Amino acid sequence: MTTRVIVTILLSTVLSSAAAGTRQQQSPKKKPAAVAKAQEHYQMTCQPCHGVGGVGVLPGTELTSGKWKHGSSLQAIAKTITDGVPNTAMLPAAGRFTKAEILELAKLARSFDKTPRRKPPVKK
Repeated sequence: MTTRVIVTILLSTVLSSAAAGTRQQQSPKKKPAAVAKAQEHYQMTCQPCHGVGGVGVLPGTELTSGKWKHGSSLQAIAKTITDGVPNTAMLPAAGRFTKAEILELAKLARSFDKTPRRKPPVKK
């Protein structure tokens, strides 16, 4: 009986934590269906090289280090996804995904990088 109680407590804790994490990741402005679709596209298309959570599988493919070879803005990331990177495994996604889907993928990829972003200097 003690084992059953411990298992029940552990299971409820894990499920509660997972649910809380999911709620925190979704902002009220995002469309849950679009976000879910981006996660699905990432898992099928991007994750083999960029890894779970963007940690990178191949050298230079991590999305968590704060080092973005082709620009870190959403527009730059979307362009890289759209056009790919010549002579690399990063193939163009144009034609496979819509512009809206590519933008959601760019948002997802950018979200993996938790390094502080530098603010541009204030012009006087």
